[in-house]
Amino acid sequence: MLPAFFVILMTGAALSFWGCGTATVPSAGPDNPLEACPESPNCVRSTLEVMAEADRILEAARQTLENMGAESIEETEAGGLHAVFRIAVFGFRDDVHLALSPQPDGGTFVHIRSASRTGYSDLGVNSRRVDRFFRLLTAELRK
Repeated sequence: MLPAFFVILMTGAALSFWGCGTATVPSAGPDNPLEACPESPNCVRSTLEVMAEADRILEAARQTLENMGAESIEETEAGGLHAVFRIAVFGFRDDVHLALSPQPDGGTFVHIRSASRTGYSDLGVNSRRVDRFFRLLTAELRK
């Protein structure tokens, strides 16, 4: 049995972070074609316009997901990517889906959806993952 102070400490920590997963990345551009997120705060769906061709972005996105520690990365039938991330502490798995929408002006909309497979709150993990992905993708495309 766990000591009472440890249980109280962990419960307090969990409650203090309960709403942390509700932050979202501002969307830009057209409607995101990926599945809508449920009402729970363990999912984030966003779009970013990148001034690069879709093929180059797909390659950079794959490298970015690898650098972020994705457990697996697969290309989808629609030409996007599906990655799985494993949360080290608890072993939960999160799914990240990417879709690209090339634009006539040479830019491409990068759509992302990052969601936990189980639970209600993710303590902001998916929101931070999306922020980090966009930041690292942009840096990868500058190389």
